[in-house]
Amino acid sequence: MAKLGMPSVVVKFVEAGIEAIQRSQRGIVGLILEDTKISITKLGQKTDQHEALKNPFIVYTVDDIPGELSEKNKDYILKALKGYNKPPLKIVVYMMETVQGGGADKFQDPLKVMLTERFDYLAIPTIETAQLEYLGTWVKTARENKFKKIKVVLPNHPGDYEGVVNFANTKVVTADREYKPAEYTARIAGLIAGTNMTQSATYAPLNEVIDCDRYTQDEMNQMVNEGKFFIWFDGEKFKMSRAVNSLVTTSQGKLEGFQTMKIVDIMDMMYDDIKKTAEDSYIGKYTNDYENKCLLISAIMGYFKQLENERLLQKGYSTCEIDTEAVRTYQLSHGLYTKEELAKMSDDEVKRLDTKKIVFLKAKVRPLDAMEDIQLPISI
Repeated sequence: MAKLGMPSVVVKFVEAGIEAIQRSQRGIVGLILEDTKISITKLGQKTDQHEALKNPFIVYTVDDIPGELSEKNKDYILKALKGYNKPPLKIVVYMMETVQGGGADKFQDPLKVMLTERFDYLAIPTIETAQLEYLGTWVKTARENKFKKIKVVLPNHPGDYEGVVNFANTKVVTADREYKPAEYTARIAGLIAGTNMTQSATYAPLNEVIDCDRYTQDEMNQMVNEGKFFIWFDGEKFKMSRAVNSLVTTSQGKLEGFQTMKIVDIMDMMYDDIKKTAEDSYIGKYTNDYENKCLLISAIMGYFKQLENERLLQKGYSTCEIDTEAVRTYQLSHGLYTKEELAKMSDDEVKRLDTKKIVFLKAKVRPLDAMEDIQLPISI
């Protein structure tokens, strides 16, 4: 006979949770540098100073810069490490054998490798005019087709795209030497990557600069409107212009916000964070029913709230919900329901319909820009 004992009540609390979306750390610089074959070979060998380095290798601080590099390459890395409010999180350095001249696709092989790495802003200090168009197309393809939300800093290249920063100076002079614009892109990439997400690189000072191109106010206004980012002298110090990328041709769905580095950085971060969490913790791991869709929405809203609390998104504005119009279109196109049947359903009923493998969601956020334009009429 089974032992029944006295009646009992057992209550278990099981958290109906789903993997939270974590905000990633941003501010990684990618550098492609050229050096001699001998130097690159030595990097792959263990020494008293470092273990055998892979290509690309990672630099966190000045202590990580290999002694085998040329003085110019050491300087490019040092310039990138300067950052702005803080140093970049790290620098991913790819070394290639020095090639004199070279065609449009000179950096094709290094770019293939870099596309497998995680970084935010890329610079190539030895890039020449012949390669600029190729790089502009490469970054656009990476962002649009390969889902890599990366940006590139190019010298004097009107890319007209949010993924291209057009560094427009023709000369930059420090106490040590004069730099060509391409050479200084490493510094600019590090400066942008080292800018706090709540701030912009607008008017960021460059204390090491002692001279550069001089512009009138009208010239600077025009340059900003042309999508150029440049160093200017305010009479006391050298600092950056308004932090815009090269996008000048706006369109429906891609307006003024896409011209601002800070806004694009926030959007790219959100894309990367949600995509990574979805791939690692959601896809293939949960039944696609209404309850799990709601849990996913809760996770996304939790992430939005985190960004709101960090003052990256406008508080109280963010939403995420099942896209009922998309669900209706799916049901109709797959012959699951007629137009008349769907018209009789409430939004709540539509949200619970089976959509096979697809989760149809829609969201709304408002990224916050930095304080840049101040208007203060004073009556006396």
